[in-house]
Amino acid sequence: MAMTKGLKIRHKLFAVFVLSNILLIVSMWQVFQWSFDRGFVSYATERDRDFLEQMANRTANLYIYYDDWYFLVQESRMESEWHKAKLENLRDLVPPPSTPNLDLIYPSQYYRQRFLLFDSQQKPIIGKTRFADAETHAVSVNKKIVGYVGLRSIRELVQDQTLRFVRQQGEAFLLISAFMLAIAALLTWPLAQWLSRPIISMQKATKKLAAGKFDTRISVKGADELASLSCDFNNLACTLEHTREARKRWVADTAHELRTPVAILRGEIEAMQDGIIKVSPESLSSLHQETLHIARLIDDLNQLSMHDMGNLSYEMEDISINDIIEQTVQSMTLPFNEAGLELGFEYSQKNPIVMNGDSDRLHQLFSNLMNNSLKYTNAPGKLTVKLSKKNKKAIVLFEDTAPGVSDEDKNRIFEQFFRVENSRNRATGGRGLGLAICASIVDGHQGTISAYHSPDGGLGIKVEFPLN
Repeated sequence: MAMTKGLKIRHKLFAVFVLSNILLIVSMWQVFQWSFDRGFVSYATERDRDFLEQMANRTANLYIYYDDWYFLVQESRMESEWHKAKLENLRDLVPPPSTPNLDLIYPSQYYRQRFLLFDSQQKPIIGKTRFADAETHAVSVNKKIVGYVGLRSIRELVQDQTLRFVRQQGEAFLLISAFMLAIAALLTWPLAQWLSRPIISMQKATKKLAAGKFDTRISVKGADELASLSCDFNNLACTLEHTREARKRWVADTAHELRTPVAILRGEIEAMQDGIIKVSPESLSSLHQETLHIARLIDDLNQLSMHDMGNLSYEMEDISINDIIEQTVQSMTLPFNEAGLELGFEYSQKNPIVMNGDSDRLHQLFSNLMNNSLKYTNAPGKLTVKLSKKNKKAIVLFEDTAPGVSDEDKNRIFEQFFRVENSRNRATGGRGLGLAICASIVDGHQGTISAYHSPDGGLGIKVEFPLN
């Protein structure tokens, strides 16, 4: 089914980068506004409190001299009328009134605009701001409060110026932000393309892999997650390639193994039909042996296929692995003696090793491993089976005498239809499936099986089973 076309990953990366920059700029502007407002107002308020204490002392001295607040009320009214007249007659030069007392208390125009005066009952005398809304300081004369001097809140004065300043700064900030966004976009687009390049390469390689080109590989650069994903892709492609080769080899080997006995059967039957071979118990026995070989081969293939599909049944129960190995050794002693080989079992511990497993499958496993040594060990020789317990695992070792195997063959003996020597055919008794079946049985018991060079000069097989 065709996929719906949408935004490509480089477009998404570009959008993420741009939106992140916009969000960052907006956040910075909000933090700037909050910080300016909070910091500036706090700073101005602290300054007001310091000045109010000084101004309260000056006001107290004047009150002692005048003995009332009329002198300040009169000067404040004159100054208010002057400001009003100046606003109404902008072209006229109106001289300011004489306010010596206010000049003494509040020499700065910044504070004169905010000047407040309250009587001893906290009622406003100069200014219309409520006592609770102003910054105030008591005016004391002879330890008696005669009034309060105050200042209008800094927030009331700076509100309009702040808004105007913020608006100007905002316009400048927007221009700078637009310029920076343009630069970020120019830098982000090639960066997004560069970041998406490995993904595009992986997409192309995946299409080739889906088309059956299992030799496809991706060049790995760097050590990030995309590089790790590229390595995983290459491992997957390698596994699929090996699986395809193994399947081809398995089909070819299966056809070869089945073709040989079928050809023999066909040849002998045609010879009987033509009268070249007489029908006798001996000729029928030969045909019977070939049919048995085909039946065993088909049965082995069926077991392997059932294991691969997960349909091979196991009847798990607690069993003593000691007893199973001893029984198998006893049943195989006679064939080993007839072949001139010695078969031994070593177990040093007194207590039996109990594990969860299928006794019939384990007996088949040990029989196949012993049969493998029986077929390929030169006489006189021996096979030693060793059982031990270590780190909650049951370890079984099969070590026989010469001949051994090469390092390359040692790593392949558990493959289906693999034989150590090409000259070994059915006459040797092997079909190349015995050890593959062993590996399947061990895997069904969550164990591991491996090959190594036996210290006796032959092949060593190590089987490990977990003990629950």
